[in-house]
Amino acid sequence: MKKRSFILFLSMVLAAAMISGCSNSSESSTSSAASNASSVASDTSSTSSAAESTVTETSSDINTSDMFSDSDIKSVSSETPNAEIVLSGSSATISDSTRGSFSDGVLTITSKGIYHISGSSEEVSIVVSDSTESGNVYLLLDNVSMTNTSAPCISVTAADKVILQNTGESSLTYTNQDTSAKEDGAVYSKDDMTINGTGTLKINSSLHGVVCKDDLKLANVSLEVAAQNIGIQADTSLRLYASSANVSAGHDAIQLSDSDNDSFLYSENSDITIQSGYDGISVKAEDDSSAFSGYVYLKGGSVNITTASGEGSAASKDSSTSQKGIKTDGNITVTDTAVTISAADDAVHSNAGITIRSGSVEVSSGDDGITASGDLVIDGGTVTVTKSYEGLEAANVTINGGTVSVTSSDDGINCAGGSDTTSEDDRPWSTGSDAKLTINGGSVYVNASGDGLDSNGSIYITGGTTIVEGPSASGNGALDKGDGNGCVASITGGTVLAIGTSDMAVNFDSGTQCSALVSLSGSEGTVISADDGSDFSFTATKSFTSVVYSSSSMSQGSTYTIKADSESAGIDFSSSLYYSNVSSMGGGMGGRGGFAGGDMR
Repeated sequence: MKKRSFILFLSMVLAAAMISGCSNSSESSTSSAASNASSVASDTSSTSSAAESTVTETSSDINTSDMFSDSDIKSVSSETPNAEIVLSGSSATISDSTRGSFSDGVLTITSKGIYHISGSSEEVSIVVSDSTESGNVYLLLDNVSMTNTSAPCISVTAADKVILQNTGESSLTYTNQDTSAKEDGAVYSKDDMTINGTGTLKINSSLHGVVCKDDLKLANVSLEVAAQNIGIQADTSLRLYASSANVSAGHDAIQLSDSDNDSFLYSENSDITIQSGYDGISVKAEDDSSAFSGYVYLKGGSVNITTASGEGSAASKDSSTSQKGIKTDGNITVTDTAVTISAADDAVHSNAGITIRSGSVEVSSGDDGITASGDLVIDGGTVTVTKSYEGLEAANVTINGGTVSVTSSDDGINCAGGSDTTSEDDRPWSTGSDAKLTINGGSVYVNASGDGLDSNGSIYITGGTTIVEGPSASGNGALDKGDGNGCVASITGGTVLAIGTSDMAVNFDSGTQCSALVSLSGSEGTVISADDGSDFSFTATKSFTSVVYSSSSMSQGSTYTIKADSESAGIDFSSSLYYSNVSSMGGGMGGRGGFAGGDMR
């Protein structure tokens, strides 16, 4: 059953931050802390009537204050258990027969309470079947070792919530080869489950690792999962708090989906390490015909993902298989998290929007680096795409701050998308002229073999420093805007240097700041500079035949010189904000309606 309200952490202090796909709103940090409860009695009773404090993140309706309850965090290892369960070979005993029994390899627990479990077993399954669902069931794994070839080591058929609390080094191994098994995980739960505790819990499975048909939470725990199929599979949500999860899977490492189309992953101050044959993290709609309200929210800690054999593998991307790093039909938010992804497919893929507020995101992809069907917003932090087909791709891209570095074999930053729809879950891209690339601040570097900055619509730069090393071969340009009515390349602030070939070169044509497009040639090691008093200079890493330069240090009515080592070009803003001595055919998405040189107005 789904439980959407929880007991507030006894000492939790939460401040929620607004998530906005395209806003510049500031973020309030959110912190969580929890203390142990004084008694387990209140925790194994029915739902508490204590009032909850909630702070809703208005723009995305994400309520972070009810992510965890005290029972998810607290340790009951020092409490007196209601029953002792001892595993021994193919049998097991329980000290209180009113709370459970053992028969035919199954130890059945029938009521709420604390159960201390010790020993090792083969072909024994622990089943929680509390039909009253009146309180929490704690399973305390004390250096336990369980193996089973036909049934899950731990199965929950009915309970309010089960808390699997580990102590020491415990292992659960499931070697069932029957892929049609209904209970197909080493740990299988039909109701809410929390895994917490000390030491390390290791789960090995020939099918799935952990399967939960409701909410699954990891809190203050070290979990290692190795599964031939899916590592962790949950319906409603997977939530991590101050935990370490190391997941190796032949299929998806983490997979979330339910019939309500609202599954989500929330990770707070946790470290997630993934090696997967398919997607690393997949949070998707079960019903494509209805709206999806789920999401991926990373807040503190780290995420390290390798899919297939990574972007450098010979296999690279198989068009029939999704091998993305993070994939969701909902929004993705990254705050104060170190994300590292090497993926054969897209590294980060959202069929909605992506917001990177802070932290670091470093990706290497056999396909696209970071791609969203909606808006991609970078407010801060460090974003690095070391290898990709297209680096950043979305309907609209907004960079408000931070440090962005993109390397791509095609377009560096692409607004409204390209023609790459080789994977079955890639959505068709709009080709409309309302797409928009906006750079308001930060430091942006693009090294692209295709277009550097490419928008089906307009480009707006208002601040920051943007350096583009565009194509060395003909057919693409360092800058490329749409050729529809109203499409502009506007600059009102900041510093821009864009170098590339001259045949498709485009200058800015709108705004309040001077910009020049000049014919200058150079190669790796060539130093480009301007005598505008800004002391700006850049050392090229590739060959070029044209230069676009704009800075707030230049003003209309003045003349300047741009140099590429010993070669120089004079620029004259006496009659216009825009100057060019280059004749090109650039200026549209595949079109030829570009600027013909001369004074650009």
